[in-house]
Amino acid sequence: MELPITSDPSPAPLPAEKPLLILEELISLLLPHSAPLQETRRGSDRLNLYENNELMVALVTGGNVNIYHRPGMMLLATARAPFIFGLQGSLFQYELFKFMPTKDAKISVMPREKALRIVIKHHAFPQLLTYQTFINDYQAHRNNLLINRTSLHIVCGLLEELAKIRPEERHKISVAKYILERSNLARSGVMKIIATLREEGFIIMENGKLIQCVKAFPESSLAKPSGKPGRKAHLTS
Repeated sequence: MELPITSDPSPAPLPAEKPLLILEELISLLLPHSAPLQETRRGSDRLNLYENNELMVALVTGGNVNIYHRPGMMLLATARAPFIFGLQGSLFQYELFKFMPTKDAKISVMPREKALRIVIKHHAFPQLLTYQTFINDYQAHRNNLLINRTSLHIVCGLLEELAKIRPEERHKISVAKYILERSNLARSGVMKIIATLREEGFIIMENGKLIQCVKAFPESSLAKPSGKPGRKAHLTS
C-alpha cells in the first residue's frame, strides 16, 4: 500500500541567529567574577542551576550542554559554546529541564544575584535583554516545531537545524539519531521521510551524515505521486 506524503502549511520558521557579539560581551563581563565548575561538582555530569537555595548562572565557554525534557528525557536542544544559562532565574524551568554538559564542556558558575549586580553596574541590560529575546525565541521555535506539526515538517525543521551546525561537527552526527533524539517520531517513519527527501533532491547525505540541504524543503511538492511503490513516506502529526 502506497502511503503519500501529505501537504500542509510550510515548515516552522527558524529563529534568529545567536547574537554572538553580545553573548561574548556578556561572558567577558561576568567571567572574571565566576569560578570554574569542577568535574566533581557536576554530580552525574549534570549542571545544577540551583544550589544551596541559591540561583546560579553558568557561563559555557567550551564544548556543549544538552538540554533534556525531564518527563520523557527527550533531547530538546544542544547549547554550544559560547552560551549562558540561568539569567532568567526560573526554578520552574530548572525542574522541568535537565542540563547535561559534554565531557569537553568548559563551564564557570556564579550566583545570579552577583551576575545581575555586575550587569547593572556596567549598564549591560540592553545586551542581556537581547540575549534573553534569543533564548525565548528559540524556545518558541521548539514549541512551534513540535506542536501540531506533521512528521514531515518536524523532520525538515530538525534538518534545517542540523544544517546550521559547522560542517566539521555536523559530519560526525548521524542524521537519524539527531532527529530521533529530538522528537517522538517512530524510527521507521523518520527513515522513510529521509529516504524520500534524498530521492527528491532536497538533501545530500553520505554514510548517514548530512552534507547539504540543496533546496527549500517541501510544502506540497512531495505530495505528488512518484510512481515508485514503497518509496513514499507516511507522515502523521
